[in-house]
Amino acid sequence: MRIAPKKIILFVTCCLWSFALPAQEVLFTQQYANRLYLNPAFSGLGHSWSVAVAHRNQWPSLNGSFVTNQLSGDYRFEGTKSAVGLVLQQDKAGVGGLQKLQAALSYAYHTNLSEDWAFSAGLQTSFSSLRINYDNLVFGDQLSDNGQTAVRSAEASVFEPSSYLSFAVGGLVYSRQFWVGFTASHLNKPDYGFAETTQLPLRYVASAGYKFYLPTSLSRRNAEFSLSPALNFSRQQNFSRVDAALYTIYTPLALGLIYKGVPIASADQDQSLAVIVGVELEQLRIGFSHDIGLQGFGRQAGGANEISLIFERIDLSNLLRGNGRYKINHNIVCPAF
Repeated sequence: MRIAPKKIILFVTCCLWSFALPAQEVLFTQQYANRLYLNPAFSGLGHSWSVAVAHRNQWPSLNGSFVTNQLSGDYRFEGTKSAVGLVLQQDKAGVGGLQKLQAALSYAYHTNLSEDWAFSAGLQTSFSSLRINYDNLVFGDQLSDNGQTAVRSAEASVFEPSSYLSFAVGGLVYSRQFWVGFTASHLNKPDYGFAETTQLPLRYVASAGYKFYLPTSLSRRNAEFSLSPALNFSRQQNFSRVDAALYTIYTPLALGLIYKGVPIASADQDQSLAVIVGVELEQLRIGFSHDIGLQGFGRQAGGANEISLIFERIDLSNLLRGNGRYKINHNIVCPAF
């Protein structure tokens, strides 16, 4: 039995559709461990430089889950208001399905609005390349009556890699205990696809939170005991989602609980409960999270698992502003994970 070209096109279309879904725009559970992907304005905040590695496996119960690997880093230029960031990301959709490689370069500008409030604005340019991986696909002419599988197929691989350029902007306003940010992605609505192309719709993400400091008997320097409720809202085309989270830090342990898909806009959307556990050392942060599906497809597909590893150099002079009103406040208090 041969696989007709129409079926190949249908397969490719399904892969593209899965990536076009806002849920497959890779909404990290540990979004603050992947800050540069969340909002380019995070570049250079909270540290003078950082390097982060992240791995996400969504729907692990499927034979061919959605896997994302990311490497990111940022650097703040000493004595200036500028910082830069870089994100390298690979996405794989299904067994032998669509693969996306993405490289994003960002620039952020930091400034004080007052003695208590600061602002960061970010710009980001990303280049993405899409391709179909035929290595794990088996076509009809590769099968024989005795069950043997031929190495090659006569089917023509007509889908050449496709690429597109995308632009995003973001902003953050924050104080010693509060932060609120907004990001708008795909401003140019780029065309993407293979045989037929479609426009990538605008995507908006808003996030906010507040940190409550609690009394602690910890004697460690810079030790912290805090609670941080937070909200995250994302919208792309006809899809919108609200996530409600509660984070706590009891140095060096960090915990988080996130209700993803709060049934405000629609009660029929996927809902899950995510648990985050992290450890914060001097210049290293390690985080693990697991999404438990409550409703929808994620409940049958196994939720998601995520691991993050962050190396960073914290500028301690920013933790205590002291007499330096002229200094830029880079110390944003959002969660570590």
